[in-house]
Amino acid sequence: MVMKTMLLLKKLNKLLLILLCLVSVSVNATETKWDVAIVFRGDAQSGPDDEQMQKDIDENILELARLPSRGNLRIGIYRELNGKSFTYLPYANGQKEISLGDILYRQDLNQIIIPGIIKKNSAPQLNSFLKSFYKDADSKKALVIYSHGKGAEGLRGISNQDLKESLSLLPHLDLLWFDACFMGNMEFLYELRSVSDYTISSEEAEFTSGLPFQSLGLLTSTSSGREAAVLLANNFIESYSYLKNGQQRNYVSVSSATISVVENKKLDVLAKSLGVVSKLTKELTSEQKNKLNKTLLNKASMDDKSLIDLGTLLIELRKIVTNQNLNAQLTKLIRLMNIESIKSLKTNPRIHIQNPEVESKLVYGFNNWKDGASVDVEENEVFDSIIAHEGYLLGPNRKDWPFKTIRSKKIIIAPFAPGINVFNYYFLNSKNGKLLTEALSFARTHDVVESFADSASTPLIYSAYTQQVGTKAERYTGLNITMPGSVPSLDYFELEFNQLAQWLSL
Repeated sequence: MVMKTMLLLKKLNKLLLILLCLVSVSVNATETKWDVAIVFRGDAQSGPDDEQMQKDIDENILELARLPSRGNLRIGIYRELNGKSFTYLPYANGQKEISLGDILYRQDLNQIIIPGIIKKNSAPQLNSFLKSFYKDADSKKALVIYSHGKGAEGLRGISNQDLKESLSLLPHLDLLWFDACFMGNMEFLYELRSVSDYTISSEEAEFTSGLPFQSLGLLTSTSSGREAAVLLANNFIESYSYLKNGQQRNYVSVSSATISVVENKKLDVLAKSLGVVSKLTKELTSEQKNKLNKTLLNKASMDDKSLIDLGTLLIELRKIVTNQNLNAQLTKLIRLMNIESIKSLKTNPRIHIQNPEVESKLVYGFNNWKDGASVDVEENEVFDSIIAHEGYLLGPNRKDWPFKTIRSKKIIIAPFAPGINVFNYYFLNSKNGKLLTEALSFARTHDVVESFADSASTPLIYSAYTQQVGTKAERYTGLNITMPGSVPSLDYFELEFNQLAQWLSL
């Protein structure tokens, strides 16, 4: 009996080993092939911003070149520089040790040796590069375009129509990522909706550091464009997070980082629905229009004031409308954009502090009394933008800390900003300086707000942003749109979205 049991266990162990091997083979076999083209547009222009952009492109190319070789991930890099263009294929067949000197802006990096193949062109050859890159019919296909962007006006140096024609010559893409400012724009996304299944973009100004390119190595573990898009977008937003210690967090200084994933085939419903909003805004009285525009400029404008957050527009417009039928239509549209879900997921950066006396002095600092002392306040205006101080008092760590006289029973402040995640404070009697409370603190739990689609009909399947200070932490709902009543370039009136929704008129 014992012998039979041992033999049975031996057979079971052997069977388990076989099963484990099969599972291992299955896991490896489920890796998906991806062809990813990365286009770095924006030739070097004059000015410090463009110079920094070129340096960041250098860093991004080096990051891509150092990605571990993966059999199921094929990468092609295209760059425009000094009137020329360069194609770089890391880990390509026939690769050799090459210098990246020609493809890099910084000449002090020209000694770096990287494996791959480089092709030099005497002029921009974007269409030629894209047509020749996507060859494998069985691979998932992604395209990343890094450039200057301006919402409905598209990418700098190439018209929307030319870009649309160029991309329409490619095989249909699973994923398209515009790594450029303001390209989470309703008008632009609608124009390019047929090019790919999913589009990733930012509604606000972007940082020239761009996306964390090493995250492209995660693609082979995804089997669909939707899964890949959400994974990459989430990785992007976390790379700019202070509290999650993202690798690119130091780039965040004034503006928040924003990201959205749009399922393009569902944009038609949203575009048609916005025709109602267009008609409604045009029927407002002059007084209502002025009031709405003033509110939008204050609460909803992007760094480019001609663009506003679409969700905030809908919410503010609903406050004006008294007609129940129109109010219901706006509510339906707000839900279609998934805005209610985003609102419920916010962590409010404002805090309420009770004043222990009728009049007292609030002494305060930040990050566990490490930041915000007199020397910090004088060097960085962000501290005074949170609370305007009246002077300094000697306090924790033998440093001089700012104070403000409080004469109300309650104070409401927004004490958090990028890199400022803990607010420390105590109260003193304003006359004799007697300590009224012990040192207290508030900590921000996280600085990333995320929203996943909770409806099958919404085109916004994922949106996220890093929190900033005050009302700016609450204005991002996923897409921007041109300010109603403005007059952009004449090309705008030829866009398909404007033809459909009549958003603007001459």
